[in-house]
Amino acid sequence: MSSTCDELVGLFYYIESNLLVEVCMVNKIIIALSMGLTAGALAQDFCNTAKHTGASKKVNGNEVSSYNGVGYELWYDRATSGSLTIYEDGSMACSFQSAGDYLCRAGLSFDSDKKYNELGGDMLAEFKLVKQNINGADYSYVGVYGWMEEVSKSPSKLVEYYVVDNWLTGWRPGDWVASNKMGDYTIDGAKYSVYWGEHTGPAIKTKGNTTFLQYFSIRENARDCGVINISAHMRLWEKLGMEMGKLYEAKVLGEAGSMGNGVSGTADFPHIKVYVKSDEVPSSSSVALSSSSVASSSSKTVPSSSSETVAESSSSVGGSSSSGTDAISFMVQRFDKAGIYQVFDMQGNFLGKVELKSGLSLKQAVANKFARSSVYLVKRGAFAKTVAVER
Repeated sequence: MSSTCDELVGLFYYIESNLLVEVCMVNKIIIALSMGLTAGALAQDFCNTAKHTGASKKVNGNEVSSYNGVGYELWYDRATSGSLTIYEDGSMACSFQSAGDYLCRAGLSFDSDKKYNELGGDMLAEFKLVKQNINGADYSYVGVYGWMEEVSKSPSKLVEYYVVDNWLTGWRPGDWVASNKMGDYTIDGAKYSVYWGEHTGPAIKTKGNTTFLQYFSIRENARDCGVINISAHMRLWEKLGMEMGKLYEAKVLGEAGSMGNGVSGTADFPHIKVYVKSDEVPSSSSVALSSSSVASSSSKTVPSSSSETVAESSSSVGGSSSSGTDAISFMVQRFDKAGIYQVFDMQGNFLGKVELKSGLSLKQAVANKFARSSVYLVKRGAFAKTVAVER
């Protein structure tokens, strides 16, 4: 996002509906630019406070269904017992005893009529994991799971895909997940290893075993909580020549399996939310441009795009209704370009500091300090913005 506010009188930032909102003031005109952050920069709230809410439904046998509009699935084999508890808020709790393979998931189900780039925005998955007493697991995956089908070719090809951000074992899944390693890539601010291969087994729309493709993105460092940009992974897979197809599902996954006596334990997900980002843009009633005092004093025009939206209304900012800007309850701060800035990755991890000197752009300062191509979140006091560095 270009720094529109660099040219304006003042700015501040606040959080609204999972968006970082940049607010600029020009001659008493308030302009709000919603700026969607990727992969967890805004995840700290639910990471710290998430808990199951609402009524729940407990499933004890293999089942594919939905509850309160959230798709879910429980599947296991060779198990003494297994269950999935799905909550009204979309979160879930998983339990398994002596299972050969156990899988629980919750999130979005699709009608297999659209590809990821036809949804009108990026698919995001928020999750928080609490794992307890996992015994006997030879492999495990925690992250995003789904199916899609490439229907433009004959015969059509099913694809089972994983974005793995954690694992219930003590070791990271590696080269054994699939036969072809495509390489290591920075995706949405974190390093992932990408694999693909073929697998024969049960599939989403066939009876008995069939052969299908498998795609994996496996995060270098496990995390228990965060936001996964599913579309960012799919864009890379497509760029690498991996076939993409119409979507059947995109769900947060907990899976564990054993080649021996079975795997037992629990995996609790007190927060799950899978959505298309375009559906999350706040309405003009919550991010507003007060029009009553605009008159003809505006000399700046802010372009709108998919990443920058200008909301025009006479409603309120931060819940304070007003017919003008005098009653807006915040203090606009001056933007001082020179100084020391803190730099974070898009998972909210602190990376270090940069000093911005006269004659140097913020992007140049970050690029000089950090050699890796990525998107960084740069903060100083009330000022915060994303900076993209390309090598």
